[in-house]
Amino acid sequence: MKLLKLSLLLLFLVTPVFSQTTEQLKHLDSYFQKTLKEWHIPGMAIAIVNADSIVFSKGYGYANIEKKLKVDGNTLFAVASNTKAFTASSLAKLVEDGKLKWTDKVIDYIPYFKMYNAYVTNHFTIEDLLSHHSGLATFSGDLLWYGTSKTPQEIITAQQYLKPISEFRTAYGYSNIAFLTAGEILAKLSGKSWQNYVTENFINPLGMSRTLTSTSQLKHTNNIATPYYYKNGKNIELKWVNWDNIAPAGAIISSVNDFSKWIQLNINKGTIASKKYFSKKSLNRLTTPHTNFNVNRNDEKIHFKSYGLGWGLQDYEGYKIVSHGGGYDGMISKSFFIPEKKIGVVILTNSLNWATSALTNKILDVLLTGKTNKKDWSALYLSYKTRRDSITKNKQLKDSALRGKLNSKHLAFENYTGTYKDKMYGTVTISLKNKQLYFTMDKTSIFYGNLNHWNGNIFTFNFNKNLSSLPEGKLWFDIDKNGKVAILHIDVPNPDFDFTEFEFIKQ
Repeated sequence: MKLLKLSLLLLFLVTPVFSQTTEQLKHLDSYFQKTLKEWHIPGMAIAIVNADSIVFSKGYGYANIEKKLKVDGNTLFAVASNTKAFTASSLAKLVEDGKLKWTDKVIDYIPYFKMYNAYVTNHFTIEDLLSHHSGLATFSGDLLWYGTSKTPQEIITAQQYLKPISEFRTAYGYSNIAFLTAGEILAKLSGKSWQNYVTENFINPLGMSRTLTSTSQLKHTNNIATPYYYKNGKNIELKWVNWDNIAPAGAIISSVNDFSKWIQLNINKGTIASKKYFSKKSLNRLTTPHTNFNVNRNDEKIHFKSYGLGWGLQDYEGYKIVSHGGGYDGMISKSFFIPEKKIGVVILTNSLNWATSALTNKILDVLLTGKTNKKDWSALYLSYKTRRDSITKNKQLKDSALRGKLNSKHLAFENYTGTYKDKMYGTVTISLKNKQLYFTMDKTSIFYGNLNHWNGNIFTFNFNKNLSSLPEGKLWFDIDKNGKVAILHIDVPNPDFDFTEFEFIKQ
């Protein structure tokens, strides 16, 4: 794909909201290619838009390494949590239609909705669902839905057993289950599934013909990016995982050209091509701070960070930035727009990386200041990653050294076998196959593996090859005073899933 056609380049010269020159755009293009290589990202697509045009759209690298399929502006990627703004805007439409109030109690619409205590359950509002201040930890309960056979109702009901780490409405804790609940309310009030409502009210009328709401739709199309995970100097292919049971929080799959239409709608405050999708008042509510963060570093010259309703909010170079990120198995994405400048950006990648944050800052530097010689954000974020990886490696080395000094004794393997149950997740089965212990998380068909003795009643494991992005985990057993196995615990150190929220009791 050519970098820019002449007619598009001229938009930067004649449209008041842009002051960028051809040289600045060429600089960004070179920087994108540099970043792709530095982070070992197989493929990436980036689009820059104004209120009515895509002024830059280009693919980099490969959608599939083995097949040598190149990325372009129409290549499909999971946008994951960028989906949340669609869900928030859908509820805003219901508010405008008089079917809902932002301050309505969730329990009045979803009777099986329960939190960790009665007060929080009874006072949880629609706005609370969309602003991540429930008192739970970030990603708490994600193992209830990720790859499981649980229904939305089962997931929402089970979250009552999750334990808070802060007081209700006092701190930020990112919750996918809250957005799932919002989607269930949308379905109840509209009489349509979340997928159908979003498709009929946004995707189809915006002409987003390359946008899907489920991995099940991938078989009907082409030009699809393959997810990857970079490990030991190699990009390892991952499988697409179905997210239908958490769809309102992260199921959308799109391309930069298609997703640009959604960003343009928000740049235009809910009305585009003379069609009103939602009101300016609604957009203002969605992009008003509801939950604030501490600003720890000042290298980005940011004075505030917060979360609205389905959108992240901050300032940069004196301008308000409305954004969201998305993390999927082997894919990271970012979208943002600058209301005062009427500029928007979409970044889609097919690997797990921090590069989207670096690219966001680089693009903002150029778009807002016009300067191309500012900080090398990719290099800075790579230094953060190197530091983190070093800490992780040192911990693994200490673990490995400790292993040889620990107790090699264990119970007869037969004593560990059986069914173990956690009250919110369900069951784990431990079996013996060819003189080796084997476990399965029964509600999550992709979570299984062989157990290798580590120390005492502690075993290590790796999940199957399709989950190579998750590191080695530990599974251990508590022994009661009678010397019998009583409880099973699992831990897999990673930033997304907290296995220690479960306690499996032997049945």
